[in-house]
Amino acid sequence: MYNALFREFLTYMMEDPRNITACMHLHFIAKNIERMGDHATGIAEQVIYLTTGELPDDARPKSESVTRVNLNEGED
Repeated sequence: MYNALFREFLTYMMEDPRNITACMHLHFIAKNIERMGDHATGIAEQVIYLTTGELPDDARPKSESVTRVNLNEGED
């Protein structure tokens, strides 16, 4: 989803340079949310190891299906 958002932001920034500031703020927010998810995953893996004594499988299912985000929703 992060990569899809980045491409979407890039499109909006290229279409109108006035969108650059807002898109960059949203980009940084998305990046930090992704990092929070990575940290939560790391914590969960440590808890699994502490409780079972085994490392979780590396093959975690990851979804590549992404819904397109409409940043102009609600505008006429």
